[in-house]
Amino acid sequence: MKEIELLTVKELQAKLVELGMPEDDAKAFKTKAPMIASIRTLEAKEVVIDTVKGEAGEVKKVASIEERPNPSEDREVNKKWKSKAEKMKARLLAQEQVSILIPVEAHEHAGVVEWRTDKNGQQYQVHISGAVESVQLNGYKYFIPKGIYTRVPRQIAEVISNSQQQTLEAGKDISLDRIDPNTGRPFADSL
Repeated sequence: MKEIELLTVKELQAKLVELGMPEDDAKAFKTKAPMIASIRTLEAKEVVIDTVKGEAGEVKKVASIEERPNPSEDREVNKKWKSKAEKMKARLLAQEQVSILIPVEAHEHAGVVEWRTDKNGQQYQVHISGAVESVQLNGYKYFIPKGIYTRVPRQIAEVISNSQQQTLEAGKDISLDRIDPNTGRPFADSL
């Protein structure tokens, strides 16, 4: 066979059709460079599909170069994730409980969260209505209703406290009320 670069546009179009490209798509090409690139790609794909080596070194044919989902692997990953979340839940519920209050925004109503028990005797939270804040640690999500004092595990209270502290401190370095280190007076006074 001729060197691919020496083929004419018509010959390249015929080669594309031979490799499986629809004839209309092959005829849409008018220059050699994209046709040659497409031919090389299609030939490389054929090589991959036809000659994938197995574990023992034998050549075997594969239907696709795409990875297929493995149900047993998916179950194992889900099992590990679920056990991680369950461990976190047990750890949180064993901690000391502290009362916190998360204020509601102007357009929000106080939240309602209930603890329920499933058929296996496991407790879980359900968001009934209103505004809630959620904290997720290691896959376990804990709901805290806004607008009412709520007893929560200490670790959840620390996460909420850190979040609120960061919100309060945001923008302090650009505030007009900050003190100018050169004059010792607020920046707003110099405007």
